[in-house]
Amino acid sequence: MGTWNGLAKEMKELLDLDSSIVSVKRLEDKEGLKNIAGIEKPAGPFTYCQLPYLVRKQGKTIGITKDDATPLAEKMQLRYRCLRVQGLAPADDKQLEHEAKGFAGFWFNDIETARESMKAYPKPSPIEGLALSPLEDEKYEPEYLLVYGNGAQMTLLMNGLQYFEYEQIQSYFTGEGSCADALPRCVETGKPSLCLPCVGERGFGLVNNDEMVIALPADRLQRTVDGLKALKKTGLAYPPAQLEAGMDVTPLFTAWYPIQD
Repeated sequence: MGTWNGLAKEMKELLDLDSSIVSVKRLEDKEGLKNIAGIEKPAGPFTYCQLPYLVRKQGKTIGITKDDATPLAEKMQLRYRCLRVQGLAPADDKQLEHEAKGFAGFWFNDIETARESMKAYPKPSPIEGLALSPLEDEKYEPEYLLVYGNGAQMTLLMNGLQYFEYEQIQSYFTGEGSCADALPRCVETGKPSLCLPCVGERGFGLVNNDEMVIALPADRLQRTVDGLKALKKTGLAYPPAQLEAGMDVTPLFTAWYPIQD
């Protein structure tokens, strides 16, 4: 197993990523956040969708608890929604009703449709603290990873993940986007989850219009890097070559897929 720093650098080079891979650690006891070097709180009231940018682009190590979200939660209908989908606040009936009322007439036509959406959200295990840090900084042993990139980068990443050990990779859209369907879905299923960043993350988290995000259990990274290296030897690397839509593909396809006994 390579070092996390080394693997992060190899992945960034192989896919030409323009931001750091986000390392995630979920803590059952929030006191554990104090043991992470250089950890800091968000400045002022925040939403979860702002945090990955601070990590992947600005190199910050961020730690949050439910208490950190209280200043904003007390001033809006959604209450602790942004943290409850991460497992940092209870997903009880009262909280879900707060969210449905907030979404009705905004994200959904009526409250009944909003209530239906609440039933589809993943339910990650409860925690008291969440830490996010650039993977290359090796601040702690990561449990999950968030990788941001364009469509071609995501395609090759998943091809690399599947090269030595096949697993199907699913994409979800519960309704609002990656705050629910990236990390929480990955935590719930234990499997990679590819999804579209939401309007909030594009607005407040400064995700580019062409970017997607995939959440991975950290133990998939070595396999993915090894797969990307193997694919590169076959000629499949980032950026993928663009040829001509009207060309005769016979020479290429017979070279790529020769007839074998």
